Amino acid sequence: MIDSHTQFLTALAHAGFSVSSVAAIRDQYDSLPSGLAALLLEWIPRLEDRRLQESVTWALLAARSGTLDGAALAELFDAATNDDLKRAIASVINQTRPRNIDGWLIATVRDRRSGASSAIGGLAAAVAKMLPPERAVPVLIEVFHDAPLAAVHPLGKVGDGSVRNVLAAALPTATGPLRRELRQAIARIERRLAKAQRKTRGAMP
Repeated sequence: MIDSHTQFLTALAHAGFSVSSVAAIRDQYDSLPSGLAALLLEWIPRLEDRRLQESVTWALLAARSGTLDGAALAELFDAATNDDLKRAIASVINQTRPRNIDGWLIATVRDRRSGASSAIGGLAAAVAKMLPPERAVPVLIEVFHDAPLAAVHPLGKVGDGSVRNVLAAALPTATGPLRRELRQAIARIERRLAKAQRKTRGAMP
């Protein structure tokens, strides 16, 4: 009986994407053709081996920004029972900015029952990258209260003065990596605010 790995490679070859292995996909294609990306998304849930599923998911990182089907990725994430696969999908979402996924992203990050806890870092990063600050910040503040280490770096990227105050209030009791990340995020926000202030002053008559 032909295993799913062989069936997968055969299906790719029949579609005109002949590769010797899953690892060769990223070596062979600097930028995934849209047809190949669609095939990878189609095959991930059909593959029996979890590590193979993860490898195919990581290959999606070569997709051009804004080209992946967000609905398909969301469905894969919701169906995944493997934390490593969820983390891989979250990383793909963060790196490739798929289409039509904003609503799902916000709901999944906010829903404590969604099973997203293992991948919250990647999803929080995606919120900061893909959503305008006025939408991203309230969601990330919620995450910060439950999983501060996952949210602090994204908040440093998009936060304003009020976010800086929230992070500063958490600093006295923070320890270890969280304390270091808080300091870096606060400094990043302060640099951005200072730059904006200098720009405003420079524009004054």
